Amino acid sequence: MNLGDLTPAPELYGFCLALHLLGLLLAFLTAPWRQLLTHLERQSALGLAIATLPLLWSMSPGLPGGVGFQLLGMTTVTLIFGWQLAVIAGTIAGLVMLIVGTWPAEALPVNLALVVLVPVVVTMAVLAMANLLRRTNLFVYMLGVGFFGSMLALMASLWVGTLILDPQLDHALVLLLTFPEGFLNGALISALTVFYPDIVKTYDDIRYLGKRP
Repeated sequence: MNLGDLTPAPELYGFCLALHLLGLLLAFLTAPWRQLLTHLERQSALGLAIATLPLLWSMSPGLPGGVGFQLLGMTTVTLIFGWQLAVIAGTIAGLVMLIVGTWPAEALPVNLALVVLVPVVVTMAVLAMANLLRRTNLFVYMLGVGFFGSMLALMASLWVGTLILDPQLDHALVLLLTFPEGFLNGALISALTVFYPDIVKTYDDIRYLGKRP
């Protein structure tokens, strides 16, 4: 969800701005920069993610209540790069949306909270719960985290947006729109995990396949 034609209250703007700046600062301080700088493959993948997110977010049909809706893609970015680089990549993508005029400046902090922070937090929570399972396999990661985790991330974004903005949403329509999000992220994570597992930071062969180094 993004604000679309809505203008946030000054208090909401200030809160979301402070929250995002705090998350961004923590991301910069704890991001795996050395690992990123020593792997050209990961650098290329991160650049591709930053270029793709604005395109994905630009496809935003209007919903009743004045807000916009778009696929997020943040679950895939989070699972590939970890939460720190996902927050940084999402922020850069949001600035691109601002520069091209798709997101107004007064809506940027709230949009970043809904489109970046909430999905990243939910994805990491789902991943943590999956990793707590005593018995796991590859499908837990691909379907449980990639597919259902991304659907939960999108629903959480819509739920938080509903709480703070109170738009009149058709909840049946919203539930139908979550499936494409799950399919997109689930398909991408499944393909990358099978063919390029080394670039997926949160994937662990030992945990999910029982392989030993």
